[in-house]
This record gives sequence, C-alpha cells and structure tokens, in this order.
Amino acid sequence: MSSIDFLIRNCEWFTDVPEKGIDTLIKSARLKHFNHSKYLYRLAQESEFVYGVVSGFVRIKISSIQGQEFSITEFSTNEWLGEFSLTNQPIEMFEAQVLENSSVIEIPKRVVQSVAEQFPIIYKNLFLFQASRTLKMSELLGGMLFYPLGARLAGRILWFAHHYGKDVEEGVLINKKMSQQELAELTMGSRQRINKALKEWERDGILNMQGQQYLIKDISALKAKTLLNNDE
Repeated sequence: MSSIDFLIRNCEWFTDVPEKGIDTLIKSARLKHFNHSKYLYRLAQESEFVYGVVSGFVRIKISSIQGQEFSITEFSTNEWLGEFSLTNQPIEMFEAQVLENSSVIEIPKRVVQSVAEQFPIIYKNLFLFQASRTLKMSELLGGMLFYPLGARLAGRILWFAHHYGKDVEEGVLINKKMSQQELAELTMGSRQRINKALKEWERDGILNMQGQQYLIKDISALKAKTLLNNDE
C-alpha cells in the first residue's frame, strides 16, 4: 500500500466512506515535497487543498498585520489539516508553515467537497473532528490567559515529549529540534525569558539542552512546573 493510500484510508475524516469515494480521493491526491520554512498557505489566502502529512512537520500560526506571530500547534506523520478550505472562505487568521524537509499529500478541496456531497458522512466526521480540535484549542487559550510563562513553557515541552519523545537511559529525549525563539512563539514569551527559565531548569537537573534538542531528566519535576501556582 502506498503512503497516499495508507494516509487516506486511515484518515478519520473519511471513516465509513464507501470504496468508490476513497478511490476518488486517492486518484486525485498528489505527494509533494517542501523545504524547511516553506508555506502551504499564507494569511488571508483561499487555499485550494486539504493536506495530509506523510513525513516532517507543519506548524499552524496566527499572525497579525503588525507582523506578530503565535504558533498554535504542529502536525506530524498521519495528521490532516486544511479543513477550513472546504468553506471556500479566505483563511483570515491562520497560516501553515513547513518545518524541516517534509512530504505532504495534497487533495484538491473541490474533490473532497464532491465526494462529501455523495457521502455526507464526511461532514459528520469533520464536525466531530472539529469539535475535538476546538476543545483542545480552548485548553490552549486557557493556558495562555491564566498560567504564568513557566507553566506554559513546561506544558509545551511536555507536549513535544509526548509526541516526539524517545526513552533513553538518562530520561526522555525530544527527537526534534526547537530553537528558543520557536519556544517563545509557542508560549507568547520573549526569547530572553525562555532562556532564563531553561537555564534554571538545567541547573535544577530537570532537563539538559543539547543544541536545539532537549533531554528531560526529571519529568515529574517538569510536570510540577505546569501548576498554576508556580512562579515564572
């Protein structure tokens, strides 16, 4: 089974779609390769595709007209994005940037819309998917609004550990490069304050910085940093 077949057949958007619809989606899909920092779509563009990540990472960001950016989340292997394109509206707030060299499946939105008209189960699947994503977004916004920077930073690092962590003898190694500027964008903090917090945690034996990778040595202590009453 090709990577395109596998990704489409295992996408929760297309659960219970008959073989005829799945075959149409597979035939219309194209595998594309993107270099680091390229964009799938930019702010206020009307995207023509939905996307499935075969390898690498895609980061979703909110940007302002003043050039401020806040990174919301990342998508990696077997994850899908771009469902907003199906509404035929410009993407007013979000943009999607490729991290590292990545391979992504593109399916024209017109094909997905056509298959969904034949098999409305796709709309039900998308509704349930979007409801789950909205809950996660609400949790994220709550953390940004009510938790201090140290708690937000610890939560983000733990998220990366959950998705990209690898158990090693010394602890959990996050098998992904992350600059301090990226962590600042992910936590709505400054790079200087992120650097200060990381160095404090390094002195306390909670984690080690290895270039742009992080080794969590005491995951319980890092989880404790996510509590609301922790200082920044």
